[in-house]
Amino acid sequence: MADNKQEISNVNSRDFIEVNPVFPAGPAENLFIAGASVFEITAFTPPVQRVTILAINLPEPDTFGPYNEYAAILTVQGSAEPLETLILEPTEDNSNWAASTLLFFGGTIPMIDVEVRPIGFEREGEAILRGQVFP
Repeated sequence: MADNKQEISNVNSRDFIEVNPVFPAGPAENLFIAGASVFEITAFTPPVQRVTILAINLPEPDTFGPYNEYAAILTVQGSAEPLETLILEPTEDNSNWAASTLLFFGGTIPMIDVEVRPIGFEREGEAILRGQVFP
């Protein structure tokens, strides 16, 4: 029980956590999949943000064509270049896929969007999950 209280205390001491849904898109609109993005502003100096993407109940990537993995592409609204591309790792049963990264910002944090796409064999498929990581 003491460990559980410590975990709760640690969660409450964080500066900010936001969980946003990531919605099915494109060829996945009719599939039963879901996603979430977690954005955490840590207490490090300079400000460091942890972004975690979780895609739930995804089929194998080859369901969407000749692909063998998934990538989450983070972009700042209004920018043509991706902020970060994360390769999602599958859980043991391959039904959930997740990735996390640290982002370094100073000053105002921009609006960050995410698209999850199947990738592989030097190809990139259409977005199958789409949403806003922050705010």
